[in-house]
Amino acid sequence: MNNINIAFGRMLRVKRGEMKLSQTEFAGRVRWPQTTVSRVEQGRRSVTLTELLAVARACRCSVAELLGDLCGWAAGAPSAQAPSEQPGFTPGFSVAFASEDAMLSQLARYGTRFIGAETQPAFATLPFEEVLLAALHFSNEPRIFEALPALILKNAHCLDWNKLLSGAYVFHLQNRLGMVVAASLQLKSLTTGLDKKVWSALQVAHDTLAEGKLDHEEVVGPRPKTDEALAFLRSRTPGWLSFWHGMGAADLKSFQRWLTR
Repeated sequence: MNNINIAFGRMLRVKRGEMKLSQTEFAGRVRWPQTTVSRVEQGRRSVTLTELLAVARACRCSVAELLGDLCGWAAGAPSAQAPSEQPGFTPGFSVAFASEDAMLSQLARYGTRFIGAETQPAFATLPFEEVLLAALHFSNEPRIFEALPALILKNAHCLDWNKLLSGAYVFHLQNRLGMVVAASLQLKSLTTGLDKKVWSALQVAHDTLAEGKLDHEEVVGPRPKTDEALAFLRSRTPGWLSFWHGMGAADLKSFQRWLTR
């Protein structure tokens, strides 16, 4: 995945948003499948000259204007690798993103501690969105994944969804975030005292992430080594998780336990 594709994808997503079009509606204008719009916006697919012309027409601008805008986006395009320090993120985020120990220390600041895990004191508390993004990076570990839905519900009052969603797209974590948001929604009938606005925001986030979900599989826990074991794990995966191309024996009781800690 190169930076030009990433820059073009981010630019297209913003322009589509300015026109208040869904991916499906924009796909109709450029005569692409919706999945193509999704892959282009993710930076996973380049466009041909013919497709570039179609995009320009849909955006009601010239190809020259579109390429001019692209130069500006490319100058600030993020790397597809782990961040050093991205604009808009606080100093120390890259450490939590790259180090599981540092991430666990940040989770401990928000009240999420794991039995048997020794966490070093964090120098400063990162904003919740940054802690959650760092945790998503390690969320293929079941104990971390199980703790995150309750963490979102407990901190819903201070959650900046715009920052969280844009960060998930930048670091290609939209599937993992979608899995966690979907798990949070599964807890609705088991949770009391939360404002309706929280559940509404979760549903909007879920639907927004669904428009740009990646097409690769995510496994919660060790990946099975045989086709038979992989098929068995798929058979145990609930539908809300498999929707995000996730695999795992997700147990709602495991998520619910974190609500009372």
